[in-house]
Amino acid sequence: MDKPSGRSTQARGRARRAELLAAARGMLDHSSLDKISMSAVAEAAGIPLSSAYHFFGDILDLWKDLARTIATQQASEDLDLPWMASWQELIRASLVHHQSAFNSDAAARKLMLGPHTPPDIKNAACKEDYRFGTALWTAVRSQFSLPELADSRELFFKALLIADVFFSLSVSEHDRVTDDARGEAELALISYLSVYLPNQLAQVNPDRND
Repeated sequence: MDKPSGRSTQARGRARRAELLAAARGMLDHSSLDKISMSAVAEAAGIPLSSAYHFFGDILDLWKDLARTIATQQASEDLDLPWMASWQELIRASLVHHQSAFNSDAAARKLMLGPHTPPDIKNAACKEDYRFGTALWTAVRSQFSLPELADSRELFFKALLIADVFFSLSVSEHDRVTDDARGEAELALISYLSVYLPNQLAQVNPDRND
């Protein structure tokens, strides 16, 4: 019998890793982070515990990877935001999108905004805000001409850290991002960016209508 090739072994490994992440994500729909063990995730995924530990050193490593996976998915969707008449409207559209994404995904709320998230995962989630910031910065730059700043990407990262506070407080109190919390986040984020950005930015393609 032929031995599996290195490529097929890697593919199987990626598939098992994805199965563990999917199982953990599904378990967060009904349980809190502190109630889920690596053995429970492995059992839900139908994967031997020894194999699970091969992919993740401990449950915290799994949560960090899942947070990164969720952040990558959400951030990529910022690049598909519709064309807006002003950068402020684009910011609002992004926050509405993320509000909806978090409210429809218990795993995302618990991992990235939840009150019971361990500090290590909070730190990892904070780093993912840079991914969100970069995506929003890219979305704004695709529609508007940003002024020359030392590091405008860093500004969007810091702005989203501010918005994250309001989202997190809302999840802590209501287990969802309320419209009021999103409105406060919007006010704070736009106010911060307005210190560095003019009220009106020239559109990259002002004749675009879609």
